[in-house]
Amino acid sequence: MNYLLVMPKSLGAIDHFNIFPIGLAYVSASLKRSGFNVFTANLDYTEGDTPSILKRLITEHGIDVVCTGGLSRDYHKLKEIIETARAINSEIITVLGGGIISSDPRTAMKALGADFGVIGEGEITMCELAGALDNGHKFGNIAGLIYKDGGALVETPRRGEISDIDSIPFPDFDGFGYGRWVSSSGSGLVLTDRSCPFRCTFCFHPTGEKYRQRSFENIFKEIEYQVDRYHVKCFGLSSELFATSKKRVAEFCTRIKEYGISWSCCLRVCDVDSEMLRMMKEAGCINIVFGLESADNTILKSMRKGITVEQIDRALQLTYDANLMIEGGFIFGDINETTETVANTLDFWRKHNKMHYLNLSMISVFPGSFLYKHACDKGLIKDQEQFLRDGCPLVNVSKLGEKEYRDLQSLITELRLHPHVPSGPIRIESIEPGGQSDVEFACRKCGTTSKLRVSFWFGTEIRCPSCGLTNFVDPFESALHLHDKFFENLPSEPSIALWGAGGIYYKLTKKYDLFADERFVLVDANPSLQGLNICGKEIKPPDAILRENVKTVVITALSRKDEIHAGIRAKYPGVESVMVPAFNITKKGILPVLKRID
Repeated sequence: MNYLLVMPKSLGAIDHFNIFPIGLAYVSASLKRSGFNVFTANLDYTEGDTPSILKRLITEHGIDVVCTGGLSRDYHKLKEIIETARAINSEIITVLGGGIISSDPRTAMKALGADFGVIGEGEITMCELAGALDNGHKFGNIAGLIYKDGGALVETPRRGEISDIDSIPFPDFDGFGYGRWVSSSGSGLVLTDRSCPFRCTFCFHPTGEKYRQRSFENIFKEIEYQVDRYHVKCFGLSSELFATSKKRVAEFCTRIKEYGISWSCCLRVCDVDSEMLRMMKEAGCINIVFGLESADNTILKSMRKGITVEQIDRALQLTYDANLMIEGGFIFGDINETTETVANTLDFWRKHNKMHYLNLSMISVFPGSFLYKHACDKGLIKDQEQFLRDGCPLVNVSKLGEKEYRDLQSLITELRLHPHVPSGPIRIESIEPGGQSDVEFACRKCGTTSKLRVSFWFGTEIRCPSCGLTNFVDPFESALHLHDKFFENLPSEPSIALWGAGGIYYKLTKKYDLFADERFVLVDANPSLQGLNICGKEIKPPDAILRENVKTVVITALSRKDEIHAGIRAKYPGVESVMVPAFNITKKGILPVLKRID
């Protein structure tokens, strides 16, 4: 049989990160090593939409089995692949793996309708399944499977974790366009271990419960391969527990020094000390990711994090003093979350946000986690299949009332737009009509001045060449902001729509008070944002343009300006003028204004 392994579009997108979905690449490598006929596709790097790509690949290669996988949040992408494959060939066999199956196998299989589901680690299970399919054997003796048998679902005994993860071949990087991903992300990825011994209430570990580490011989052999083949100069170590022992950290630092590359890793705040950080910095470490989650000890205990606020504070300060960039995040909505615990975490965030890159988000209740079981037991999730089909929407499991919870969701969404780690003073030296500007900026910590070419409206993050810390450089902040001049071209109308509730909208409302006026209606096409209140305005669907007889639209989602403009002209003929934020170059500085684009 011929097997097609498919990575759905943008499977690894999380917040501002784009993580290469390495699980399917590991399975592909195992199948190829075992001699099966395997074809691969990363839909992000293949021209066309999902149906046209699959039709071409299935037809060209005579595909018999389509395999894909992902997490619970990827339901719609996976469903599209399954349904498309069946529409192309009703006899095709579909196989699903990843967290979406492992976390709640029966629910996922019912909702997605695949023929087979692989539970847990897929390398051995998928090879045994392929062997059975190729030879017409039965499946009941293959551990780690769930499959259709007539009208019923059959679940075989769970497969134990792969104890020797050095025995697994390196991921099938070439099969899924890894080189392109490295070029776009600026970093490579190395999985140094699997699973985690901790049991945080919001987590689920699809690779099993037993924590296992790769040997350094195996890790550095892969690093050498990636450096040679993909010219990787920076690595992200995908590890739940990089610093399980200081001896292991010391050995890693000694060995990686030889390569002259930079790297980042994850640490628990309780494992940090100044000597270890110094050693890591000297060995090329540039960035540390901490799982913080809350700045209230009651909530940290409730989450079963095994850390304290005091340890968080100490770890952040030590890491900052070591000139290492920090990334972390807080999640709101734990079972014991109250207005007081929320306030404690937000106070901590406001104190530290200019020093560190600290994200904010609402806690997600994902299948397989303790919170998911709790929500099901309490009747907060009444239909597990529908919950999955809906994309695992937010569920209020906290002690907050529904209005308190919704207001918190709005606040967190707004604060996520607040700039992280802003640089010191910025001076615009020159600017092009398209907005690309040459600037000089001072590092937020050491004060070193550097020059950079950057978008006037969007800014960018860049590491200081002196101390190594990341600065967010935003030329907009150093522009000449004159309220009357900015609005002088705006028509005087009772209703004006602002399209786009993102970062540009946020920075404009912070600079220009007139946007608070009731005549400005905020719209966004993203359903998950609609109904939230950002910077004092409720986000409405675009059809509010019709209901409120809007004649002028200001596009504040500049990255999608052309797409939105075309949509306005196609769907809202009553709109007479479309405007965008722009700028004029004056002797006194760069002057932001509103200009018509038609």
